[in-house]
Amino acid sequence: MARSQGELRVSGFGLRARSPERASASIDSTVLFVVVTLVLIGVTLVYATTCHKGIAFLKSQGLRAGVGFVALFLGARIRYTTWNRRIKWMMLFGSALVLILTLVVGLMFKDVKRALGSGTFSFQPAEFAKFALLTWLAGYFDWVKERGLERRVAWGLVLPGLAVFGVVGLTLLQPAVGTSFIIALASLAVFVVAGVRWWHLLVTVAVGAGLFILAINYIPYAHERWDRFANGKHRQQEQSLIAIGSGGPFGRGLGESRQKFQFLPKMHNDFIFAEIGEEFGFIGSVAVCLLYLILFLYGMKISSETSGPFGQYLASGITFVIFLYAIVHIAVTLGVIPTTGQPLPFISSGGSALLSNLFAAGVLLNVSRFRRTKTVVNLPQSPRNRAFHVGRPSGPARHKVLVLGRFGGKA
Repeated sequence: MARSQGELRVSGFGLRARSPERASASIDSTVLFVVVTLVLIGVTLVYATTCHKGIAFLKSQGLRAGVGFVALFLGARIRYTTWNRRIKWMMLFGSALVLILTLVVGLMFKDVKRALGSGTFSFQPAEFAKFALLTWLAGYFDWVKERGLERRVAWGLVLPGLAVFGVVGLTLLQPAVGTSFIIALASLAVFVVAGVRWWHLLVTVAVGAGLFILAINYIPYAHERWDRFANGKHRQQEQSLIAIGSGGPFGRGLGESRQKFQFLPKMHNDFIFAEIGEEFGFIGSVAVCLLYLILFLYGMKISSETSGPFGQYLASGITFVIFLYAIVHIAVTLGVIPTTGQPLPFISSGGSALLSNLFAAGVLLNVSRFRRTKTVVNLPQSPRNRAFHVGRPSGPARHKVLVLGRFGGKA
């Protein structure tokens, strides 16, 4: 077997495969198209919901989208393995420190502290902490798997579990129960993709469920919201259902929403899917849901075809967290779960969520450049076929073989 730069040769069969250390493909155009489409839909809908108040929201969201596209470009340009170095520890501890700082000097709004800064220049650290944690988990499990420590309780469960519960606990104290729930589920998804033992997962789920039960019962803000939902006192969600129902199959038309006139506060943010239902109807709502489903499926496809474990874990974590945010937002607007204040990824008005999601999408696009490629194998011609051949024997038949390897394993 002889190796050459960028390829692998096997004598006798002519097998060639690109080295997994080099980018072997262009970025995934489908993921890029879906993300850009969702952002453009978001800018349009934010203006349609707030046009009766002037163009201030349009300017703000347009500026945020522009900065977000720069973040998308940077995420797609920086090689994803860069995040699997010491920087992942800096990101994790830095996020934890900023979350603690938020609890101490954060902006108080309706008995919660979720933002740092002042006025227009405020941001929500939890939106960036979620991706910092997922990046650290991806790098950590890559390191653990390389050394064969994944089956040991201390390395495979205790240490990553402490990191997850540390970040989740800090977001619960804000309190941000919905954000904490999504971060916990996305982290659990990384645990599953990384091949954590099932009894380790059961312990993690049990501890996490207990933590959220305590949070709902002993955090006044969360307890109040749950009680209102359980007792049927959820006016915003009732107005959201009215908006969705009045849209019918094809909707009222762009900018023709009625619920935006003080019936449904924060429609451009926490309930923007209700606007989609009212203005674009059932057809438009299904189309947006399909875009998120396509993003999820292609994100998981990128994960399964990525050459290294770190890329697999990172891509799956990013994909899961964005998809979970979409599911939670849509479930709230449909009145399935209590209000959580979660934005619809890439669409809702907001700066922190849009910027962090677009940068994460850029990282996902960069990971897509390092997927395994098809190999061409030259196999000898079957003797049976040669029996019916007249003249000089032809060259060996060429057969394409797609080599993907086991999900979650090394290339």
